[in-house]
Amino acid sequence: MIQDIAPEIDSQNRGGRRVRIGFWLVAAVYALVMLGGTLPIPLYAFWAPQMGFGPFTTTLVFAVYALGTVLALMMFAPLSDRAGRRPLLAAGLLSAAASTALFLVARDVGTLLAARFLCGLAAGVSNSTATAALNELADGDVRRASIVSTAANLGGLGLGAVVAGVFAQYGADPTHLVFWAYLATLAPALLAVAITPETVVVRGRPALAVRRPTVPARDAGRPEFWRAAAAVLAAFAVGGLFSSLVPGFLHDRLHVHNIAAIGAQIGLLFLIALVSQVAAPARWLSSHRPAPLLLIAGVAAVQTALWTRSLPLFVGGTILAGAGIGLVFRSGIAVTQRLADPQRRADLLSTYFLAAYTGSIVPTLALGLLDQALNENLATLLLSAAVVATTLASALKRPTPAAA
Repeated sequence: MIQDIAPEIDSQNRGGRRVRIGFWLVAAVYALVMLGGTLPIPLYAFWAPQMGFGPFTTTLVFAVYALGTVLALMMFAPLSDRAGRRPLLAAGLLSAAASTALFLVARDVGTLLAARFLCGLAAGVSNSTATAALNELADGDVRRASIVSTAANLGGLGLGAVVAGVFAQYGADPTHLVFWAYLATLAPALLAVAITPETVVVRGRPALAVRRPTVPARDAGRPEFWRAAAAVLAAFAVGGLFSSLVPGFLHDRLHVHNIAAIGAQIGLLFLIALVSQVAAPARWLSSHRPAPLLLIAGVAAVQTALWTRSLPLFVGGTILAGAGIGLVFRSGIAVTQRLADPQRRADLLSTYFLAAYTGSIVPTLALGLLDQALNENLATLLLSAAVVATTLASALKRPTPAAA
């Protein structure tokens, strides 16, 4: 039987110029992978008529992406604690490259689903692996690691939608040119991983297995971690609801046909989240009140905008919700990094991101199903109420310690 070997931090790689450069290279690779996750979103307006699918199939595409992410978080991402950060970062980039190649040749829904599944695998592997590597390369500076990791995650997600929208609107080939450009960036990203210092010492062959979500080893830290996980689930539920609504609202109700504008509106949520988590006062990050209030206000504004067909109100709701998401995400990453056992850092981060992606996909799936039975206004109202309830529960609940 193969025995798991706990990782050790390679003391020879701590400090020095190579480690500082490696920190920023990992951040850049992380941002690049996350950017690829939102590149396809503005392009469904082209694929749907070409491939003959409707809103429900779009929902399935989102679900397949989440399936790939969840599978990676439960099987592959924790493996970096035993196999090393660099091999898993490289695997994430290779998965992103395979996904991009499939987008380039996609002519039917099956190929599109396969491309999104691989894209989800890349995101899931990179999330916890890159976040753990950044914390280790930061040489104990947890604040810097949490800021940069959330900036790479949210900044990459925001830029992906913006870049795809610009390429689609102004490029010669709306569904291919952006993927050729993205594919060209992945080769230097692999080189960046190759020259980055490894932060895990591997002494044996790691075993691949499905791992159940882990919790902090110390009982005292578990309630704090569960609060952070519940909060990020609520925050990403807001983001998932928003991402589901933007293309249809702008295109069908407001008759916005500029794909660059649609991509910019999607990207705005994540870019505001990035700005808020960097610029927010420290007291906002330590308090449990500002983030839920911003999230609830954002959902209320977006829902009102849907009923009144008000673009300014929709943009205002986007800004409020984005600020709340940024606050939740940064504080949750900091809590998870602090509570994680250094020998199982990616394991605990995988649990945190699993909560986030669960929150992200549920509204998308629910909207696709409800749209089949209800009108869109009623469907979004029910979902908005559910998201607000989840946000309130995450803010008010004080969980009891969970059993290991």
